[in-house]
Amino acid sequence: MAKTSASFTLMDYTDGISLITGIDSNLPLTSLYDTSNQTLNPSWAGDTSLQLTPVVRKAGGTDVVSTMTAKAWKRRIAGSATWTTVTSGSNGETINATSGVLTVSEDKLTTDVWQIDYQFSGTYTDPVLNLAFPVTIVITLSRVANGTSFVVARAYATGGSQFKNHSPSSLSVKAELIRGTTKDTTNLDYQWKKSINGTVWEDIAGATAATLTVTPSMVDSFAMFKCSILDTDATSDTFNISYDTEAVSILDVTDPYQAVIESTAGSYFKNDTGSTTLICRVYQNGEEIDGTGVSLTYSWTKTDKDGTAVAFTPTAVAHGSIVTTKKKAISVSHDDVTVKATYFCSVS
Repeated sequence: MAKTSASFTLMDYTDGISLITGIDSNLPLTSLYDTSNQTLNPSWAGDTSLQLTPVVRKAGGTDVVSTMTAKAWKRRIAGSATWTTVTSGSNGETINATSGVLTVSEDKLTTDVWQIDYQFSGTYTDPVLNLAFPVTIVITLSRVANGTSFVVARAYATGGSQFKNHSPSSLSVKAELIRGTTKDTTNLDYQWKKSINGTVWEDIAGATAATLTVTPSMVDSFAMFKCSILDTDATSDTFNISYDTEAVSILDVTDPYQAVIESTAGSYFKNDTGSTTLICRVYQNGEEIDGTGVSLTYSWTKTDKDGTAVAFTPTAVAHGSIVTTKKKAISVSHDDVTVKATYFCSVS
């Protein structure tokens, strides 16, 4: 007959990985075509070259495109089953071998081509699992035909559409009013709006410029932004008419916080003596954040030996570089524990 027993649980969380993928464009995905003048806006050849940036992030990590092998781009005219391999340096297309960025300096949406697909592919080999993961991403670009009197508002993200762990510090979304294929930049009022569901929109206070600066604090996982552009030119045919852009989605793929409570004096009191300091450590992507307890807020609760909530007022203490301001560290003595107590900390 056994006199005692014990157990220890091992868990492996590396059975699989998640890859977050996408292709960022520095220009609108839809070009406007003036049938009278046979001009495009934007023109990849005459205005700003199109840049397509592949984004492949490992959940809990950083962008891995630079480490991928067999990186390649292909294109096809929409509706075709045949993909054509893009050769860097030919046909107005250049590929950065490290970042995978494709630069297109030649208009492709011409003659009878109204829509074109670009495909990025490559292989990511995970250094932990030593397994290869093939990646394929497709982006579609198109053009629409406008008459010279046609007016349309559009918006697009100019330098990416994702935040991760508060980086970058900001993203930009640009709004434009196009007449035919000419950009109108005078006598216009702008009002940016935000939505988290695409249905309810709220004005963003002070966001009245053509370009909206979006910071990580404005995006909780997902947010959509659009702009209402009002023509204030009294001599214009569209005076006092407002045009709404399409919505631009911005994502926050920030790694989640993980909280761990440490006790400076272990888990037990004995013979009605002793005290300990409980410290709530917060980690993100394996790194401790708010090490001094000044930026996050720590809310402590307690249950007794039966799991029943017990009202108590946590006593904040300084510990090393930790300050008392947000109660990251609290003091617990043997008088606070009857047989058993469990402490919880919610971080916000």
